[in-house]
Amino acid sequence: MNLIARAEATFKQKFDAPATFCGIAPGRIEVLGNHTDYNEGYILAAAIDREIILCGRACEGTKATVYASSYDAKESFDTSSPTLNSENFWINYIQGVVSELNKQGITIGGFEAVLDGNVPLGAGLSSSAALEVATTYLLKALFGFSMDPIAIALTSQAAENNFVGMNCGILDQFSSAMGKEDNLVFLDCRDLNKYRHIPLGNNIELVIANTKAKHSLVDGAYNQLRNSCFDAAKYYAQKLAPRPVTHLRDVSVTDMELYSADMSETTRKRAKHIITENQRVLDGVAALEHGNLQKMGECMNLSHLSSRDDFGNSCNELDIMYACAENIPGLFGRRLSGGGFGGCTVNLISADKADDFAEELTRRYRQETGIEPEMHICKAWNGAHSISL
Repeated sequence: MNLIARAEATFKQKFDAPATFCGIAPGRIEVLGNHTDYNEGYILAAAIDREIILCGRACEGTKATVYASSYDAKESFDTSSPTLNSENFWINYIQGVVSELNKQGITIGGFEAVLDGNVPLGAGLSSSAALEVATTYLLKALFGFSMDPIAIALTSQAAENNFVGMNCGILDQFSSAMGKEDNLVFLDCRDLNKYRHIPLGNNIELVIANTKAKHSLVDGAYNQLRNSCFDAAKYYAQKLAPRPVTHLRDVSVTDMELYSADMSETTRKRAKHIITENQRVLDGVAALEHGNLQKMGECMNLSHLSSRDDFGNSCNELDIMYACAENIPGLFGRRLSGGGFGGCTVNLISADKADDFAEELTRRYRQETGIEPEMHICKAWNGAHSISL
């Protein structure tokens, strides 16, 4: 049974009525552009063929009730006044979207919904962003308001920033909303209209290797890194005046080499990662546009080493997974993906070698750590949408 049919069946069982619409949003994998989004830099990402499904129907009043299949849990809230739930945290991503829509003057009435999907939870594949985007698409279908995909991504990001309390950039929600099959999404985060799809080809697959190191960003580590970046931008703004510098996006590699001596070591290294990562994204895009997968892979490898050695958002399991992939046939490049501190690496692989690669990487990682990893062989996929049931 496919995901939509399964969610429909669960809805009928839990609510004794048929669902009318379904919001569908893919997870995403960050291919290059680690923590560059909130620095108004560049990202290169892909929506993947793993999706969050939220099917439901509108009801009278202002009560929303959602059943989450993965947690076997049901939660309700008042759509006119969403309140943070400290026990079942998953409902807050849905409440956050409702809260943001309320701020925009969009009336959200009562609804019932079932949450299902196959985006691995807590693995750094943005199941939370996919849930926010799927929620926005479902509510748009249920309550008939108009909103374009970029506005949907921004609303979903605001839900996570303002309600959940996670100061993420736009990468996750934008990639989920704007994906295209067999393409990567290249975005200039300073101007969301400046995005384009970069062909990856149907002979390339993304092997996502879950280290099983728990990935959690709402504990403050992400926000500490973010604050360091903003501190560095203020430093460079003074050094480079009167040239305007508002974010690390405005600082070149040459600027960094000339003016970093007076910074604290921690801030200097974190800034170095962002500044060089922006250049790696541009180099990676150019490589793909010229069909140079080897160069693209080199950019990915350097990105991981920069995250490990400069930015400080890797972990032992991610570094072991990175090392274990060395010299396995079919590999072009690999790196940690997402916020870091756990979760997954993404590996760029020839499609005909993907199964063997995943098997060998599993064997090596298990031998090194005693941990059984999860491998997901994915394709770059289409972005979020809604359907009538």
